[in-house]
Formats: sequence, C-alpha cells, structure tokens
Amino acid sequence: MTIDPCLDELAYRCSEGCPRGRTCCNGLAVEVTRREVRAIDGIMDEVARLVPSLRDGDEYENAFVDDPPDLLVDPRPDGSCPFLYRTRTRSLCSIHTIALETGRPVPSVKPASCRHWPLLLEPDGRGVRLTVQPSARGIGCVAPRRELPGHPSVREAFREEIEEILHGRGPARPKRVGPDATSGRRRSRAGEASPVEPASAPSGSASGSRARRRAKR
Repeated sequence: MTIDPCLDELAYRCSEGCPRGRTCCNGLAVEVTRREVRAIDGIMDEVARLVPSLRDGDEYENAFVDDPPDLLVDPRPDGSCPFLYRTRTRSLCSIHTIALETGRPVPSVKPASCRHWPLLLEPDGRGVRLTVQPSARGIGCVAPRRELPGHPSVREAFREEIEEILHGRGPARPKRVGPDATSGRRRSRAGEASPVEPASAPSGSASGSRARRRAKR
C-alpha cells in the first residue's frame, strides 16, 4: 500500500467538529455492518437525548435500511444523517459525542465509514493507494494547508485511523456520493419488522431492531 502525498499537503478542517453549515453528514450514503448497528443500538437511549427526533412515541425510529450484505444509514428527508445534531456553531455526530462523554472508545460505537472519512483506498497498479476522497474538497472537509493555518494535516488528524487501515482492521469504505442510495426504500417505523435483526440472532442477544424496542424514560 502506498500513501498519497496529499495526506500531508491537505489540512483537515473539522478536527473540532464540522462548521454548522458545512458537513459530510449530508447527501452521502453511509454503509454500516450489522455489528456496527448493534453497537449503535446499545447507546440509543443516550443518543436520543441529543437527537429527540430519533424517538417515535415510546419507541425509536429505525435509522437503517437493508443493503445486502450489510446496511445503509437511512437519511432524513433533507438528506442529512439521522444522528447529526447542531449547536450554534457546529454540526456534530451524536454517536461520537456520546462516546467521548461516556469514556467509550469511539471505534467501539462509530461506524468505520464515518470514522475513516475522507480517507479512501483506490487501486494503484497492482496495489492500492491511501488517498483522500475527491469530493472532500468540494464539501470543505479539507483544503491546502496554506488555506487552513493552524489545522492539522489529514495524516496528523487521522493517524490512528491510518494505522487501523494499514494493519487491515476495517478498510476505508467510501461513502457513496450521488443520488440518494436509499431512494424508493420504505422507512421502517415502530411496530414494523426491522431489516437489521439477524435471522439467527439468539434469544436475548443484542440486535439492531430498535423499531420494536420501547424507549427507556
């Protein structure tokens, strides 16, 4: 694997959170594994306190749709991630915030597709190259270092994630850019069969089926 020099040449804007009006958590399709869905399900009570719209009466919205072999995060009607919330100046990930506030390792609950953005693995001859998503510049996640003085380079900001990728633990899976990948899919609501519960899940095991789980008060 080779590393694109742009990881040192580009600065990362969002190390303290995305600017309120500029975020990668809008308009992109996010792939998640069933294990990642179960991890998110385990913190939904806490996440829903930051994002009340995830509650559906006494239960929760199902925020995922089937996209075999894994799933996709089901965006809001405006294309934004259902786990996104905003402060006066920032756009933030509620999953990331809860992990930091509760002392959980961020990788234990936040999907790899999100943690690795804007990193990208692409073919490079007979090997692969670690580079930066082309769309990241347009979104505003990265820019030449001279334009963002005081911000870390992409390599500096993503040192742990790069090590993870180099050692083969969770490849950088790009968020697919373009038309809404969940277009035409039916949203699962409370009381409907959830697409994320494995058919062979043992009794009492954790599952991503929050559509049938009553919210804790």
